[in-house]
Amino acid sequence: MTALRYLAAGLTLLVAVVGVRANPGLVPTPGYSLHYDRPAEAWTEALPLGNGRMGAMVFGGIERERFQLNEDTLTSGEPPSDLRTLSIRRDLEHVRGLIREGRNADADTYVTRNWLGRSQPCYQPLGDLWLDFGPGGPAEGYRRWLDLSTATTVVAYRRGGVGMVRESFLSAVDQALVVRLSVDRTAALSFRVSFSSVHPTARVQAASDTLVMTGRLPGFVGRRELKVIEQWGDQHKYPENFLSDGTRRPHAAQVLYGDDIDGRGMAFETRLAVETDGRVVVDGDGLRVEGASRAVLRMTAGSSYNGFDKSPSREGLDPAERTRRELTSALWRSVDELRARHVRDYRALFDRMDLELAGDPAVERLTTDARLAAFREKDDPALVALLFRYARYLLLAGSRPGTQPLNLQGIWNDQVIPPWASSYTVNINAEMNYWPAEGANLAETAEPFFRMIKEASVTGAIAARTMYGHRGWVVHHNTSLWRDAFPVDGQARAAFWNLAAGWMVSHLWEHWLYGGDRQFLEEQAYPLMKGAAEFLSDWLKEAADGKLVTPVSTSPENAFVAPDGRAAAVTEGTTMDLAIIRELFARTIEASTLLNRDPELRAELAAKLARLAPYRIGARGQLQEWREDYVEREPKHRHVSHLYGLHPGNQINPETAPELFRAAERTLELRGDEATGWSMGWKINLWARLLDGEHAYIIVRNLFTPAGAGMAMSGGGLYANLFDAHPPFQIDGNFGYASGVMEMLVQSHAGVLHLLPALPSVWPAGKVRGLRARGGFEVDLAWEKGRLTEAVIRSRLGGVCRLRTPQEVEVEGATSVQPARGVNPNPFFHTVDPGRPEISAGAVLPSRALAPASTVDCATRAGDTLRVRPRLRP
Repeated sequence: MTALRYLAAGLTLLVAVVGVRANPGLVPTPGYSLHYDRPAEAWTEALPLGNGRMGAMVFGGIERERFQLNEDTLTSGEPPSDLRTLSIRRDLEHVRGLIREGRNADADTYVTRNWLGRSQPCYQPLGDLWLDFGPGGPAEGYRRWLDLSTATTVVAYRRGGVGMVRESFLSAVDQALVVRLSVDRTAALSFRVSFSSVHPTARVQAASDTLVMTGRLPGFVGRRELKVIEQWGDQHKYPENFLSDGTRRPHAAQVLYGDDIDGRGMAFETRLAVETDGRVVVDGDGLRVEGASRAVLRMTAGSSYNGFDKSPSREGLDPAERTRRELTSALWRSVDELRARHVRDYRALFDRMDLELAGDPAVERLTTDARLAAFREKDDPALVALLFRYARYLLLAGSRPGTQPLNLQGIWNDQVIPPWASSYTVNINAEMNYWPAEGANLAETAEPFFRMIKEASVTGAIAARTMYGHRGWVVHHNTSLWRDAFPVDGQARAAFWNLAAGWMVSHLWEHWLYGGDRQFLEEQAYPLMKGAAEFLSDWLKEAADGKLVTPVSTSPENAFVAPDGRAAAVTEGTTMDLAIIRELFARTIEASTLLNRDPELRAELAAKLARLAPYRIGARGQLQEWREDYVEREPKHRHVSHLYGLHPGNQINPETAPELFRAAERTLELRGDEATGWSMGWKINLWARLLDGEHAYIIVRNLFTPAGAGMAMSGGGLYANLFDAHPPFQIDGNFGYASGVMEMLVQSHAGVLHLLPALPSVWPAGKVRGLRARGGFEVDLAWEKGRLTEAVIRSRLGGVCRLRTPQEVEVEGATSVQPARGVNPNPFFHTVDPGRPEISAGAVLPSRALAPASTVDCATRAGDTLRVRPRLRP
């Protein structure tokens, strides 16, 4: 039947290597491909595939191919992972007293010892799929690539006179990993298929043409125990734990897993079927394909996860039901049909938006790692555009409706103890993952994040009530698959920060601003905004000057030198806290008014908003990070939390807050341009919001620094596969970068739709298509010699489009066009009033003339298309 299916499908997969007729579908798409001339040696050289739920890192090996596998729910532990009786109500005033006495370091110690919790669960690898081809001489004409236009990887080479091609993709529509292998000589394809996993409970069974791996994760264990597991399972890092034939030595991990085998942790399963015109034979715990010309592998995966509030062992699903169902479905379709369905599904989303930057064709022919290495010596605008496209690809590959949201590593992780648990750090990183979703025309990808916010509000309400005695809901700086809300372990400067809910719900408001979906606002956004505002309203306390502040506060992960000379992080009323509260209260009031809901809460928030402590500008002309003008312990610290009001917020702009705008610029100057990868992503956005494209591009250039394959924490950059390097790998920098590039080209946060607000001179020509802006507008634009040549703006919702351009323009298609006056009447362009800042005596603010611009109000109706062209001077 296998051979007949191939004949019926009329498969004509042909190898794109020297001496073999090329299949046009297996040629890298120019401008849309990451391509290399050797296999990956390190994980950060492998190429990522994903369908939102499953991930695979493809190494492109010659003698042995490796697909490192992930499934987005595989996490140690189970709920309730952090529901405790922790309460700070009895000793809150004690800590406040330490702060008032200037004993901030003692407050740090007290909070760390008494207000923090247990170590967080860790996102886990699933295992590895191996294809062993055996020895056969050197490879010739080797190429491998990831094609962003089709979401496929290809490996092609000749060895021993035989040309081979392997094409792989992870289908979202069919929920399967598909690998198609072909050679150009009849019956010359032979290889062994096998699974392995770092988890000691994994068992593999082979039967006929099917391979199944089952296993179970540990229940909640600490990092020490996870280290034992890692040492037991990772042959590459711990070869001393393995015999010469590759089998494991007896190890303590077997004892550790004893209880888990009886049902404490999450169960998982992978199921693979082989289809070939050759023979398939069982080979121990693997399958061997012999005498074939073609083969197709279909693999599905599942876990026992059944919700954030259900035990995966006691209330879990049977993963076998999913893997059988989805594999059976995939087997009913030919590989060509699977590929066509996959590409059609993917391109329906990916093709909505694009960015083109003119580059050097000679440079574009280099391999991607070579282009990265050469970037600092020769600017490569086309590589800038490729990295932007890659971010959109990663967003689609890692986050789809119904999946889990992207974590610190997206969905790609090969470690039992990943950096920062490969979890959700919600004091910047998880939010940054979704910064580009709306503007990059991939709003659907944010659904998992929105769902996580709703789920976290459930556990967060328990934490608010038991830990604080407050209304609403709270989440601290980290959460996980189990939607932990209490603080994790560690130190107060990171783990005690309770503003995450306020930041997370800003994404719900932004979704409203971009799409105008009133039902979404009423049913999803407003209830969560209300709960976050209630908690923070209860949390505010009166400071010595009568202003309202957060009583115990940190600026995420940063520290200052306290009056007694000791380093500390705990104080009251940090700038980021107050910026988030100011934004949340203002938007909750606006939503409440629009929906005619909760007038009592609206009045409460308005009264407290009027008493909120103001921004402060320090003696150096900088926006203060803390209420006191403390000196930073690390002046170049990666976090720039006090600039939240500039980005991602909309409180600081040159028209309505000129002093704060200039102070923000001074703050960035003091912080410096070098940073970790994700921090550079944030700084690109910030400099773009400061309307300084040249400085924003300095950060872009810094980001294009090759990072080593090791995991040492040093300066950030990009790995060979263009993953962002904190280091180590964190995917948020890829998305922060994409958001920043969009901010350089189009902005809509400050009451206007601003075209080319921060265009650097190294991008003299380019095009953007399908970029979304607030107010329901969608923008195409083109520029030459650094000047706007044309723009098309589609109005989805109607209303005034206040348009700002670098030069005077003519607009066709609007109901009316007139010079802009006063506040933009379009409610989707409202900004949050930051209030008047307090400025230190003697502070000198930077002064920089902004580029001239033309601003007009274009009245539109839903469905209108505006055509914008430079006005020709007589």
